[in-house]
Amino acid sequence: MSVTIAPTAPDTLREFLMACRDRISVSQERVAIEVGVSGRHYGALERGQVRNPNPVLLTRVAEVLRMSEAEQERMRCLLSALPTA
Repeated sequence: MSVTIAPTAPDTLREFLMACRDRISVSQERVAIEVGVSGRHYGALERGQVRNPNPVLLTRVAEVLRMSEAEQERMRCLLSALPTA
């Protein structure tokens, strides 16, 4: 009997956002354009280098990446776990 093990949820913001992008097959640059920020800024967000991101930005990212409510909550949790300095 074989057992299928579900993949683990991404542990980092980077892994999480990359998984969301991969699910809908878009690049960082495409997300940045759709969100209305530079590719550099979105890349920094994905790497966890943006401290206290604007809530409007996060809402747009969630919309573009077609996140469920649970995924949006996961994104907020991962953001809050980032070091503050």
